[in-house]
Amino acid sequence: MKIVALIDQEAFHPEDPQLSGATEAICREMEFHVVEALRLLGHEVEVLPFGPDVEQTIRRLRDISPGLVFNLTEHFRGDRRMDASIAGLLDLLGIPYTGTGPDGMILCRDKATCKRILGHHHIRVPAFATVPRGRRRCPRQVGFPMVVKPQYEDGSDGISLASLVHNEQQAYERIALIHNRLSQPAICEQFVSGREIYVGIIGNRRLYTFPPRELFFGRSGGEGPLIATARVKRDAAYRRKWQITYGNADLSHALMQQVQRISKRIYRILYLRDYGRIDLRIADTGEIVFLEANPNPDLSYGEDLAEAAQQAGIEHPELVRRIVNLALSRYAES
Repeated sequence: MKIVALIDQEAFHPEDPQLSGATEAICREMEFHVVEALRLLGHEVEVLPFGPDVEQTIRRLRDISPGLVFNLTEHFRGDRRMDASIAGLLDLLGIPYTGTGPDGMILCRDKATCKRILGHHHIRVPAFATVPRGRRRCPRQVGFPMVVKPQYEDGSDGISLASLVHNEQQAYERIALIHNRLSQPAICEQFVSGREIYVGIIGNRRLYTFPPRELFFGRSGGEGPLIATARVKRDAAYRRKWQITYGNADLSHALMQQVQRISKRIYRILYLRDYGRIDLRIADTGEIVFLEANPNPDLSYGEDLAEAAQQAGIEHPELVRRIVNLALSRYAES
């Protein structure tokens, strides 16, 4: 099948436009891992960056006329809220694509709205409040310690050690930074002490949960991180410094069933499709608390979703094959 791998402009390499693996750096990127898997599966793959010229991208899509777009985009012109618009554009063009549609993208990107919706469905969420631009007052109803982060970012963008605040002055400074640097509202959430669990899911009508993964914070009890900051997620040297690791979550059978059941409910409530990841905290009290939903988690070989799939006996190319087949089945049924 002819498949377009639609990528962000920043992931495009003029020296290797079709991601053949010309350099070691390219070979480490998620886009290369997915494209390589698609080619191993026998597909004809065309790599296409979604550039600033939308009309040009539309023309290229029409010229290529793919049977499927593997949607690997995460933002447009640096704005992660625009990933929903890319999915919506593919819908308007009538081109089948992998992953969550614009409705689910919008819900997952807005940390406040998705928590309100899940709370309505009796999913436990942290106490939270939003602080729009132009205001600085700390929402006292949340209580300290709290986590102050951007309302619309993804992948721990805008989250650092300083995001975990313990008093009004710290909260004020973090809210101001988010308003000024990221030009968006801040969301202040109750800090939930406990275990951080990531649940990968694939499926549509029938959902399959992979074995949960856990983020172990090692010796972070002192000055180190107690939350998944951007550096925790992206900086291997930083993780080594604080002995932070990812691994399989050791859960009792009863707790495993609870985690899987709640994750599947969240997946459906937020309109996720084909694949996704649900981030939870198992609080010290034993409660399962929702943190975030990721509609397009990293599909790199060796990252959490692929590692969880491998734990279930599904190698990386097979994971990619299943995502492709799930997307195609959706369109065949519609």
